[in-house]
Amino acid sequence: MLKETDFVLIIGSSNMDLNIYSKKLPTPGETVTGGTFKKSLGGKGANQSVASVRSGAKTIFMSRIGVDSFGDEMVSQLTKEGIKMDYIFRDPRTPSGVAFILIDENGENMISVAPGANFLLSPEDVRSHRDIITKAKTIVAQMEIPMETINEIFTIASNETILKILNPAPFKPISDEILKKIDIIIPNEGELFQLHSLLEFNDLNGERKQKIIGMSQNICSIGLKYVITTLGNEGCIIYSSKENKNIEIAAPKVKAVDTVGAGDCFIGVLAGKLSKGETIVNAVKYATVAASIAVTRKGAQNSMPFLEEIEIKLKEIDI
Repeated sequence: MLKETDFVLIIGSSNMDLNIYSKKLPTPGETVTGGTFKKSLGGKGANQSVASVRSGAKTIFMSRIGVDSFGDEMVSQLTKEGIKMDYIFRDPRTPSGVAFILIDENGENMISVAPGANFLLSPEDVRSHRDIITKAKTIVAQMEIPMETINEIFTIASNETILKILNPAPFKPISDEILKKIDIIIPNEGELFQLHSLLEFNDLNGERKQKIIGMSQNICSIGLKYVITTLGNEGCIIYSSKENKNIEIAAPKVKAVDTVGAGDCFIGVLAGKLSKGETIVNAVKYATVAASIAVTRKGAQNSMPFLEEIEIKLKEIDI
């Protein structure tokens, strides 16, 4: 039986995604015509919340959203998903976040974000909801909110019973102070290289996966339990500092239609399964399969699969 504390708390951004699907992505100065337009809800925090709740986890979302039509739509739709929205701050002076996304026929994308109210989520805001932070089983933050707010989140969540996850995206400088407070960091390959360089570790020799493992070891030496590096259609690599070993999880082969939100899907499902007591390896398997389903669909939140879909796919394959 789940306890009252067995929930995921996701603190981060909520955006309105304005998507254009076209044959190719434009180069600088080029106009590409003939695309189709679709509006959908996005933002890393909101995306991860949808992925988490659809995977069967009790999910709470904390964010700052504008008092505008986009914000109203965000709150309404996320509430319909079953996400607990009692910890949303509505900002009457700053518009909700907006992302302009271009997607080509291979599912690759270019994204420009106007963060709006997301960047005004403050340390004072999260301190005002200290009680819910300290009760969470799993907490996830991303970097579409201010760094001082992220630091405050993990300072409040210092209890060792809370599993603390950071998604370092979009990448920006992260202090040792923050890294020492988290348990799991989930970068993509590029973010892993950037983080390793930022922390001024020596460059590593060897082939690509050896470098990923070596960088993960170095980053874990700061005090983290796991580095999980996502590799797109190749799956991911888990490095465990406690066991000093790495595990590769392959991704199912699929035809990608839209990769927007795939990383968020992975993280949301991972957090959801961990909150329900799954092992790290099993949680990553669920997350990998979920992301492989999401990329076969258009949109961010609309593409997130439900638990039944994930479990059916898991039975079909062996990862």
